[in-house]
Amino acid sequence: MQNASVLECSLSTCKPCFHVLLGFLITLLLLGSFSAVAQQTQFMQQNIGDARLFTYAWTDSKDEQHSLQFRLSTTQLRQMPPTGAAYNPQLAQQAVRMALLRYAKGIDPRQAKVDIQQQGAQLSLSVSSAVPGQAQAITEALAAQQKAAQQAYLDKHFYTHYTNYNRQKAIKHDHARYALESSQAMSVIVDAITQSLENPKDQREFINTALSWIQSIPYDTLEDRISSNGSGFASPRQLLLSNKGDCDSKSTLMAAIMKAYAPTVDVRMIFLPEHALLGIAMRKRPSDTSISLQNTEYVLLEPTGPAFYELGAIAPSSKNAIRNRQFTSELM
Repeated sequence: MQNASVLECSLSTCKPCFHVLLGFLITLLLLGSFSAVAQQTQFMQQNIGDARLFTYAWTDSKDEQHSLQFRLSTTQLRQMPPTGAAYNPQLAQQAVRMALLRYAKGIDPRQAKVDIQQQGAQLSLSVSSAVPGQAQAITEALAAQQKAAQQAYLDKHFYTHYTNYNRQKAIKHDHARYALESSQAMSVIVDAITQSLENPKDQREFINTALSWIQSIPYDTLEDRISSNGSGFASPRQLLLSNKGDCDSKSTLMAAIMKAYAPTVDVRMIFLPEHALLGIAMRKRPSDTSISLQNTEYVLLEPTGPAFYELGAIAPSSKNAIRNRQFTSELM
């Protein structure tokens, strides 16, 4: 398993490791084996009328050839949310300050004086009034307005609060919402994958085919979630159009597909340090790697690639992080 273990340096950390990769390629040449890698051999997209046709071909770890073709209408593409910019605290506070200023205009200046200042990503509020208790009441009302405005900004731009396993807090892209709001268009992809299966009713065969397709899509580097505020993430729509994505992006695409394929099945994204994978609530096999979360057993899967892992198999580095409780999870 030397070849698979070296591949995991990029799979688990989602960062290029060129020296190790070079050594790995030399090793493979010596061994004469390129197994355990999902490789895209064709990607093409073209406009046909009011739709875009996507065509893929790839080989899996067994050197078996696969192909997939589906058509997304312009309406379906527009229904899928585009990727928002990385969270910018200063821009967020500007939007909150404008909301507070609009609210403050409704306060009678004869009753109270309100001052709202911004310094970088910080806001300062001060209220003065000669009316007993008025300053306190207005301050509390402004605090409630500030909280509501902050949440409205996050909702508008597809952001959400995030806490990692070290209890560090940040704002990240709302992966679950991206998956949910992209899932309707994913029914086209679900149909295309299902039609390619030997047994269209086999859930495990469907998941493994979808996995190998997504793993073969070229990989893009993930930036650290805490320090980058989501820089580098690609929504399912952008991933399909650009034909590349990091681990968060590929996991979100796979989650969106699962929501279209089995809407009642729980899917969780598992966030590791600089990596992400998924868990699906389903009956496990004895050989499956799984995790129990909130009294539910989730079979794990690695959508990132290029290392090929079938449903229930994950990288040893992912196993180590989970074993050491270095993860958080989010219901998709």
